[in-house]
Amino acid sequence: MRELVFEVLLRLSKALAAAVLGLIVWLVAVGPLGAHGTVELALLCWLSAAAFILLVEESPI
Repeated sequence: MRELVFEVLLRLSKALAAAVLGLIVWLVAVGPLGAHGTVELALLCWLSAAAFILLVEESPI
């Protein structure tokens, strides 16, 4: 049971990390790069952050 709780917390922490990283990417895109702050841009930033986390996590190095 304890391992299940840790696994759930680990998965939630990854989603939270992707949200924070996506927010940073969105702020950079909207601020210095001058993009319009749309929902589509926010979703793309979140997905790119999640993909980055997966690449770093599953890296063969």
